[in-house]
Amino acid sequence: MPAQKKPGSIGKHNSDVSVGAKPAGADHKAHSAKGSNEVNRIVVVYDAKTSKGQLFAIGLDRSKKLTADVVVGGNGHVTPTGTFHALTWETDHVSKKYGSYADTPWSKSPLGINAFGPYQLHIRELEKQGIHIHGTMGPSWTPVPSLNTLLSPTSHGCIRMANRDNIRLHELLPNPAETEIRISIDPRDIPK
Repeated sequence: MPAQKKPGSIGKHNSDVSVGAKPAGADHKAHSAKGSNEVNRIVVVYDAKTSKGQLFAIGLDRSKKLTADVVVGGNGHVTPTGTFHALTWETDHVSKKYGSYADTPWSKSPLGINAFGPYQLHIRELEKQGIHIHGTMGPSWTPVPSLNTLLSPTSHGCIRMANRDNIRLHELLPNPAETEIRISIDPRDIPK
């Protein structure tokens, strides 16, 4: 099923791309982790009115391996819905766009002061829009995705999760290439 797009939403999302720049993610620190995947599907279901939702990492046995609270796009930066596919993980994403809140790698900041957290999962179909699944500002034990409210209560289209959940998702899915990612606003898509 092709991605469903809201009119005018694509192209307004966060992206570090400028005229003449490389596409988003072209120079990111991609890596393949050792180990095998325990997850073969990610489902994100969110409420478009509140920009809050949940991410479910579904195991090979169809069980929920991770349930995490997320914050998605709002204020004109709607997170696209549809079925997408993971590309790769990026460690320590930095951006000049958000100044001191994102210009130091997360692992090099004593308090984790980086708006993207430890890992950023690139999504093939949303790569040009700069829309990813990533952590948040703060230390690895941060239990909520809300510390980025210093910048914005919602994202610019990305799916933002607590760092402890971001780290756990990375552990469950060390080699994400082609893993299905379903993003929906329909509560019936919540895995049973």
